[in-house]
Amino acid sequence: MNIAIIVDSFKGTMTSTEISSIIHKYLAEKGHDAVTIPISDGGEGLVETIKAHFLCSGIVVSTEGPFGEKISSEYVIVDDCAYIEMSSAAGITLVKRENLNPLIASTYGVGTIIKDAIKKGVKKIVLGIGGSCTNDGGSGILQALGVKYYIGNKLVRERMNGSLVGDITSIELGNLSKNIAGISFDLASDVKNPLLGKNGCSIVYSSQKGANHDQITLLEKNMTAYSYVVENTVGSDYSELEGSGAAGGVGFGCLAFMNAKIYSGIEYLIKLLNIEEEIKKSDIVIVGEGKFDKQTKYGKAPYGIAKLGKKHKKRVLGVFAIVETGVGCEYIDEIISIVPKYATIEESFKNPQLSFSKLVKDIKI
Repeated sequence: MNIAIIVDSFKGTMTSTEISSIIHKYLAEKGHDAVTIPISDGGEGLVETIKAHFLCSGIVVSTEGPFGEKISSEYVIVDDCAYIEMSSAAGITLVKRENLNPLIASTYGVGTIIKDAIKKGVKKIVLGIGGSCTNDGGSGILQALGVKYYIGNKLVRERMNGSLVGDITSIELGNLSKNIAGISFDLASDVKNPLLGKNGCSIVYSSQKGANHDQITLLEKNMTAYSYVVENTVGSDYSELEGSGAAGGVGFGCLAFMNAKIYSGIEYLIKLLNIEEEIKKSDIVIVGEGKFDKQTKYGKAPYGIAKLGKKHKKRVLGVFAIVETGVGCEYIDEIISIVPKYATIEESFKNPQLSFSKLVKDIKI
C-alpha cells in the first residue's frame, strides 16, 4: 500500500514530525510504502513544516513572550519570504494554564520577529496566526512595528494588550508605513470568525485563554471600543470581515493596518506544499491532530486534508489524542484516539510517545 501520512502536531506534546515518524516506522515494518508530510494549519508547527519541506534551517531571534518575558523564537526565510509562527512568541503553549490571562497578554513579541525578518531584506511575510493566548486585536504587533497608541494626550509605553485596547483614544501610523514599506503580508488562519459579537474572538475563544465570564464581557467591550478607534483612523470597518477575529483579533489589526490578505491556513499549506499530488499517488491518507472536536471542520488541518483525500476517492484514517463525544467527519472513514482506550488524558500528556505508539499498532491497513 502507498500511504500518505499528513498529521498535524498534538499541541504541547508531540510535533508533526515526531508523530509521522512513529507511524512511518510501524508501516515500514509491515511492508508498506509511506510518505510523511509534516503539516500545520497556521498554528503551532508552521515553521517545522516549512523547514521539512524546503530542507532549510531556521533563524533564531531574541524576542518577548506574551507577558514580556525574554524568549527565543524561530522563523524561516525561503527566497525573499519569511514564514513566522505567531504561537512561537504569543502561543498558548508558552504559558502554564493557571497563568493564562488574555487581558494582559500581548502580541508585541510577534512584531519583534517580523521586524527582524524585514531587516534581513524579505519582501513577503507569511504569518501563521493559530494557537495564540492573546486578545489584543494585533495591537502589540503593530506597536512593535511603529504604531503609536494614545490615551488622551498620553503615549502608551506599556505593551499593548487586551485591557489597554479599551482605553485607546487615538492612533498614529506614520512609522508603520515607513517600516513595512514594500512588504506584503499573508495570514494563514485556522478560523474564520469576525472580530465582535457572539461569533467573535472574545466570546468564542477567550475562555480557552484563561478568561472568566466577567473578563470575557470586558474583553468584548474593550475590543468593540478599539474597533471604533481603528475605523476612525483608517476610514473603514474591518471588524465584520471573515477571519478578522482570528488569533484574538490579530486578523483585524493586520487587515486594517498592514493591507494583509487572509487565507485558510490548511488550504494555503496544501497549495504551497503540493500536497494534492502526494494524495493522488496514495491509496490511504492518514490525518490527525491533538483534539478532534466541533471546531475541526472549521479550517483545521485534518478536515482539509481528509476532504482532499475524499475528492480523490482515497481511504482516510484519522488518529487523535482525544475525540469529543458525538463529533464525526464525513470525510474520515475511521477515527481512533489515544483516550480512553490506550491511556488516560493524564497518561497521554505524561508519556505521549508511548501512548501514541500503542494506538498506532491498532491501525488497520
